[in-house]
Parts: sequence; structure tokens; C-alpha cells
Amino acid sequence: MEAHELEKLLAKVGGKYKLVTLYQKRMRELQRGLPRLVETDSTNLWDIVSKEIFDNKVDLIMGVEAEQMRKEIAQRETEELAEAEAKGKLPKPAEAKAETH
Repeated sequence: MEAHELEKLLAKVGGKYKLVTLYQKRMRELQRGLPRLVETDSTNLWDIVSKEIFDNKVDLIMGVEAEQMRKEIAQRETEELAEAEAKGKLPKPAEAKAETH
């Protein structure tokens, strides 16, 4: 990555710490199988995440805002699970395990 591209990323994200943290978290998501948010022929995670940041597809959320988002996601998942239980559509244990890897 060229110096001017790195400077643009630093300015966009708000500093070195946030940029490194964002790269680390997003790369881990991609390694776990989450889909790419941009179209690219590259298989290099660094390139993929860089393009996602440049295209405003990912952002680092921290502090109170991140905690609120985690609570909302947990609440939504709890509601979805309760709804699935009510409809008798819970996944079999083997299916649920396969999805987490």
C-alpha cells in the first residue's frame, strides 16, 4: 500500500489504533466466512478490507454505541429464536453446530 493511500485510510477511520482494530476485526469476520461487501478479484484480505473501508462499507463502532448495538442484536436473536420455537422450526443440533464453524 502506498503512503498516500494509508494516509487516506487513517484520515477516514480516525487514527492508527482504530484502523488496525478495524482491519483485525474485519479480517477475522472474512476468515470466519462472512461475505465480502465489495466486488474485487483479489483474494488478499488486506486488499479486500482496504476496499471495503474506502467504499464506506465497514466502520468501527466502539464504546456506548457498540454496547447498544450488541444489546439490540441479542434482543433480535432472542425474539427470532422464540418465534422459531413457537413455529416448531428449530434447527437440529448438528445443523446449528455446522453453521457456527
